[in-house]
Amino acid sequence: SSMLVSTDNPGSPNLQAGLTKLPLYFTYGSNLGIAHDFNRFEIKATGAYQRTSYQHSTFTDGSTVSNTDRNYDQYGATLRGSYETLPGVKPFVEVTADKRVHDTQFDSNGYMRDSKGLKGLVGTTFELRRWLTGEVAVGYARRSYDDARLAELKGMIGEASLIWNADALNTVKLNASSTLAESTIAGVSGVLSRDVSVQVDHAFRRWLIGTFKLGFGWDIYKGTTVGGTTTIDELCGCVVSVPGGTSADRVDKRYSAGVGLTYKVDRSLWIKGEFRQDWLRSNVSGVDYSASTVLLGVRLQR
Repeated sequence: SSMLVSTDNPGSPNLQAGLTKLPLYFTYGSNLGIAHDFNRFEIKATGAYQRTSYQHSTFTDGSTVSNTDRNYDQYGATLRGSYETLPGVKPFVEVTADKRVHDTQFDSNGYMRDSKGLKGLVGTTFELRRWLTGEVAVGYARRSYDDARLAELKGMIGEASLIWNADALNTVKLNASSTLAESTIAGVSGVLSRDVSVQVDHAFRRWLIGTFKLGFGWDIYKGTTVGGTTTIDELCGCVVSVPGGTSADRVDKRYSAGVGLTYKVDRSLWIKGEFRQDWLRSNVSGVDYSASTVLLGVRLQR
């Protein structure tokens, strides 16, 4: 089981204008799977359920608007086949199919956002003498929508989760992910997001861990392209005019850097602090921003 509490980034065109604060959204769910080994060959089947729900939006004039049309349930199934070619190295092929069902049939702009997704990955897992563990994969994903006015969202994807234990004091983590996310913009099918991050952990003591992070990501808002004379504002933020009489989907590039400190009170209680700087740069004028964030958290584990 897992749970995530977050917000859209401040520059997202999915947000309404005039908000007093960014509405929170909650994503939670569970996975259940079964695996069977045939000597070196393994086959694994997993079923998953995930729920995403948004708070109401509150505006500076005191009014509120429901975001019920953004709430949805996702049901998915994954089948993976892998074969251990070398000790600790296990290439795999994986296929995932899912369906998203929204709380309302139509969103606030009159679009039917229910959709079906299909994703294929080819990659390998690693477990090399405990100094390198994790997996890396590349593939292709697509999502088709009930509303014929929404174009299919598709593209190459990459995923990775690697941990390199450089020595007794230093650990390097590489993470990469790709998602086909939802959008509220009229005419925009969804958002193809890709993220890559590197994290270095250094143990000053066994109970005091310092962390340095770097991240990069980009969001592509897939919509209908038009002639270069049409402006981004006329299309609700989904398309930007490009010199030379052509146009392109909106692309936001996100950069982040952060430092943190973790104090392990005991095996079950950790206290964590982090300072993070974020930047967004877009091919749409007027939406770039920089943000500084201070986080303080507690981790409980058994």
